[in-house]
Amino acid sequence: MSVTQSVELKHILFVDDDWYLLEGLRDAMRPQRRRWTMSFVSSGEEALSLLAEQEHDIVISDLRMPEMDGAAFLTRARELQPNSARIIISAYADIEGIMRAINDAGIFRFVTKPWSDHELKTAIVQVLAYRALLVENQEFANEVRRQRGIITEQQAELDRLELETPGITRVRWTEDGGVLLEE
Repeated sequence: MSVTQSVELKHILFVDDDWYLLEGLRDAMRPQRRRWTMSFVSSGEEALSLLAEQEHDIVISDLRMPEMDGAAFLTRARELQPNSARIIISAYADIEGIMRAINDAGIFRFVTKPWSDHELKTAIVQVLAYRALLVENQEFANEVRRQRGIITEQQAELDRLELETPGITRVRWTEDGGVLLEE
């Protein structure tokens, strides 16, 4: 892991329609504020709006939500941010919903409710480590392609930056040709 990766804050989005459980997640994750930037929202639609504005490394969602279930939400989240990792949290053994989450949303992990703080933190750390390996593997693959003349050095660097920090290579322009900066 490079020095920049080790100090870079990771962005994590938590989605649960139960306000009390969302507050429980916020409390459980409070000690991680120096390591991770975290957002907590109570609906899939609100989360999709946030995902359209800001890149996240991990999206963690409840499976059963009233407006849009977790599998449907995470499938749409995957379309918006294919490089983000997805985790489902659920108290129910809804096999059909879990299978949709695995097959359609490409979830990385399933965590049961009630969760143990240690288990959830461990799952997040493992998923972040897995994503770091994906970035490293992509860098190696790009190096091989570059050596074989399949891709340019500039494209390999753009691919590496995008995997390391999703969204960094996409620039939004204003109508008058200026660069639109997001907060």
